[in-house]
Amino acid sequence: MPIYEFRCEDCGERFEKLCFSPRDEKEAHCPRCGSHRVRREFSTFACGFGGGGSFGFGSCGTGGHGFGFG
Repeated sequence: MPIYEFRCEDCGERFEKLCFSPRDEKEAHCPRCGSHRVRREFSTFACGFGGGGSFGFGSCGTGGHGFGFG
């Protein structure tokens, strides 16, 4: 179940919506002004490796390749 990011074409509000089906995406509306003229934005994602609450990116790991795993 992806969370999509949208931008309202009427008021410029940016918001997220959990979409269970393609129909949910088509029925998205702006929470600020109620407009259905919304556009899905490109968004980034994050993924984690291993445990300990650290994603391992941003510093050299024990493997010496900078990803912190291995």
